[in-house]
Amino acid sequence: MKPLILASGSPRRKQWLESLSIPFEILAPDIDETPNEAEDPADLVLRLAKGKAALISEANPGRWVLAADTTVAVDHHTLNKPIDVEDAVRMLLLIQGRRHEVHTGMCLQRDQNVYAFVDTAEVFLRPISEAQVRWYVASGEPMDKAGSYAAQGIAALFIERIEGSFATVMGLPVERLSALMQELGLLEGWIGMPRRVGLTPIHFE
Repeated sequence: MKPLILASGSPRRKQWLESLSIPFEILAPDIDETPNEAEDPADLVLRLAKGKAALISEANPGRWVLAADTTVAVDHHTLNKPIDVEDAVRMLLLIQGRRHEVHTGMCLQRDQNVYAFVDTAEVFLRPISEAQVRWYVASGEPMDKAGSYAAQGIAALFIERIEGSFATVMGLPVERLSALMQELGLLEGWIGMPRRVGLTPIHFE
């Protein structure tokens, strides 16, 4: 089998695939990620993931393409990557001391075969002072992250708990992705993992 195509420049998604020993190459698409007016955050990430996968799949017939998109939402408002330092501070002060959602849309596609879903995790941040927020923003870590924080980085100091998949918060719902790949027989082809035989099929949305 030819390697998977990862339609993303995210170092975290690259890290996950490397950890799973799945052979892949990167072809990051260039698409407009601006939300539509009044678009629900979960609908946004699903639309973008499917759009990225479709764009790369069309140019690479017969190849499996994986795309994903992640956003943070609070009170149904989307928090994407900050545009500057003050925007990052604003987002962090908005979500500190409360619950918010992290939505990751994922799409696995080969030609007309499309498997797509959204996985959601709830993240609870401890109360954070403005001084702590500005200290964190000064590290530079939040500046290319949805919601202005990285759960796998310094921001772990502020997280009280996560309900759902930590991998989803990082940008790739690995648990559901690996089950899908196994059901499709892709893991057998890529890494030699035997298929599930004689077990009830896994159903996907």
